[in-house]
Amino acid sequence: MTVLKFLLINTVAVVLMTGFSYLISHVLNVNFSEPNRLKQLVNRASIIKKSDFGIWIGWCLHFAIGLVFLLGYFLFKNIIHVVSEFLYALVFGFSAGLFGAMGWKLMFTIHDNPPKLPKFPFYIQLVGAHIVFSETVAAMLQIV
Repeated sequence: MTVLKFLLINTVAVVLMTGFSYLISHVLNVNFSEPNRLKQLVNRASIIKKSDFGIWIGWCLHFAIGLVFLLGYFLFKNIIHVVSEFLYALVFGFSAGLFGAMGWKLMFTIHDNPPKLPKFPFYIQLVGAHIVFSETVAAMLQIV
């Protein structure tokens, strides 16, 4: 797989995943936007003096983290052999969502001024968002 194809798959998967988070945010009337939350974590970090990074920092971090999850998708796919790409994506997405929720919980716990939001619904929607990410990866592998 070429680097360009890898980046294309990551871009589409992260955008659709984030779209899912925006949809859930709209339905529940709470901002679950991962890029926005990442921006808040960076801007509120006491080790960074007078920071006011724009939303671009959140999107850059979100795409970078997406690359890590995409790499994990391919690494585990070589270890776990399943008959269906979409079944594999469902299992990986669910697992990645749990892992992602644990990562966010850790970031919120160690941060000295984390954003305020209903955490449990945020973690639940993260699982769904990661399933969207993984299923998008599976679909993209079929068409690119």
